[in-house]
Amino acid sequence: MDSRLRFKPALQPLTKASNGVIKHFDLDGWDWAAYNELIKRKLIDPEIQPPSKVNSSLILVGNFTESGSDRAESLISQLLSFMYNSTFLYNFGRIKTLLWVQSPVWQHLFAPVGHPDRKKISVIRELTCDARVVAATQLADPGEGPRPRAGSQWLKMNYTRHIVRISPRDFSPPVVPCRRPH
Repeated sequence: MDSRLRFKPALQPLTKASNGVIKHFDLDGWDWAAYNELIKRKLIDPEIQPPSKVNSSLILVGNFTESGSDRAESLISQLLSFMYNSTFLYNFGRIKTLLWVQSPVWQHLFAPVGHPDRKKISVIRELTCDARVVAATQLADPGEGPRPRAGSQWLKMNYTRHIVRISPRDFSPPVVPCRRPH
């Protein structure tokens, strides 16, 4: 969803290649009412499915890679609350939710007991959903870049062969952090 249609040109090849599976809507993804509007307009028709399996009729994807992490962390906290209470889109069952986030948000989500980055959101995530890191940038390891502002220690993840290692040069066009004027 993109109410300003800012990303429509970049997303058109993806929506076209998906043969209708991926759709672009002119609604604001930051506005909760927009999701009800999707259902009201019959743009999506998710099925209520039992919590014993992941819902096969709906997937939620969010890109929270903006430079200010407070808004992303706040929204993710709200999504976790929706999951726990089976409200919002999560009243349709267990919805696969893929989130792209930067540090320090992902560090707060996965920080273990005793780590300085552990916060209330770490505990809520553990109680609410089955979450895992599926891709990590090279900056996720000590010695490979400046320490993100969260905590004083590097969060040591148990990287296995299932985690995809990525860097900004893996994207076309190149992905670079947005520099906002002060």
